[in-house]
Amino acid sequence: MSGPMIRVALVLALLAACGDDGPALAIAELQDPNTCNTCHPAHYTQWSGSMHAYASEDPVFVAMNKRGQRETNNQLGPFCVQCHAPMAVQLGLTNGVDFDPAALPAAAKGITCYFCHNVKSVADTHNNGLVLANDQTMRARIKDPVTSPAHHSAYDKLMDSDANQSELCGSCHDVVTPRGVALERTFEEWKTTFFSEADPLHHLTCGSCHMRSSKDVIADVPGLDVKSRDHGFHEHLWPGVDTALSAFPEAAAQATAVQRDLDPSVAIVGPASLGSAWTPTAA
Repeated sequence: MSGPMIRVALVLALLAACGDDGPALAIAELQDPNTCNTCHPAHYTQWSGSMHAYASEDPVFVAMNKRGQRETNNQLGPFCVQCHAPMAVQLGLTNGVDFDPAALPAAAKGITCYFCHNVKSVADTHNNGLVLANDQTMRARIKDPVTSPAHHSAYDKLMDSDANQSELCGSCHDVVTPRGVALERTFEEWKTTFFSEADPLHHLTCGSCHMRSSKDVIADVPGLDVKSRDHGFHEHLWPGVDTALSAFPEAAAQATAVQRDLDPSVAIVGPASLGSAWTPTAA
């Protein structure tokens, strides 16, 4: 029996043993993305090559954090790391000054599954204002999830691309220095567009574009009756403009997704002749 199958069998055995006493896995296990791979292999594979997974190992980030510490006499602290390796800060594994991605366990590298799916509230609009519940509940946009042997499950509007206001993503993708200089304004800029309007005809959140949906199952666990849902599977590649500068998993898949999403954005739409109608090409 292979390693993944052994893990699946173990999880199912634990489910049978624990009955209604709660999920089988401890918080520390749920914090490790490798645990998620057991039941969510497709999501894990996509995430493993994403810029979220790469965030703490990006050599540009590592170099800039070192420079920032040096030029502020280490007063920069976790300012950069709190977004690039938030679980490392949450778990008390770094203060930013001594940041070394090679010394971090899998649970603390990059933006992990647990970090996003365990958010209970958003306390601020920038510099990672996300507040974790630090419990065994994983939150998502599914309103009637199948009972999981590994964790509790709950619907959360913050994770629902059709209903949220991009605040979960925006909280890390807007960066403001202690002196009030806006280094990144992705969220603020989005809020000035008609995509932020409640009108469902125009409403497009971060997830709407960067997490394409398709009909598929969310979990792949033998013995569990997991439903295949319309728009149930959300892509976890988060293509944008960046790709890994150093050797990293799923490089080809990430590059393909970036190209896929960028190509339509550079199309030039000229003036339409009178009486004609222009129809955008389907994504």
